[in-house]
Amino acid sequence: MPAQPSQRNRGVGGWFRRNWRSFTLAVRRVVMLEDQPERIARGCAAGMATAYLPMLGQTLVGMLLAWCIRGSPLAAMPWSWVTNPFTTLPIWYGCYRLGAAILPGHVTVTWQGLQRQVDQLQALSFTDGILRSAEVFGSVFVPMLIGSLIVGAATAIPTWWLVRRAVTAVQVRRAARCAHWKTRLVSKAPDATI
Repeated sequence: MPAQPSQRNRGVGGWFRRNWRSFTLAVRRVVMLEDQPERIARGCAAGMATAYLPMLGQTLVGMLLAWCIRGSPLAAMPWSWVTNPFTTLPIWYGCYRLGAAILPGHVTVTWQGLQRQVDQLQALSFTDGILRSAEVFGSVFVPMLIGSLIVGAATAIPTWWLVRRAVTAVQVRRAARCAHWKTRLVSKAPDATI
């Protein structure tokens, strides 16, 4: 008889709980990497800066950015998981609103206005729809991109600082623990002169 999953792990709450644990374990593994603290911090900052980009493949873009700024590409990976199927729309909509507020003369598109534009696109022929869709999505994509770059920069700087401090503390503690065990093992070693 197969084991029944507990009630606690069912539904959205269980999904969130499992994924939060996975995310925290991934962040812990990043902090425990054996590399220079500055490289790990740069990689984490690159991952956080690209996490809000309105496109698929933020993980690869974060790893590429980390490599370009001489950070750790492995450290950039888990930070792009901030945007997941449940958080993508609110994050991207907030980035769009921020970018629309910054752009001079930009009229914010509401959900109803966007639905109306999509309905108009569906009524057009294929070639006209392709040409018109670039205009429609450009009016949404550009403010969203600007907003996401601002949010990414605003979160990357504190992430770099916090991760650098955390990695330095972990590495100092690891070195002290290693030194402690080395002294204990050397004092218990048998004397080789007998």
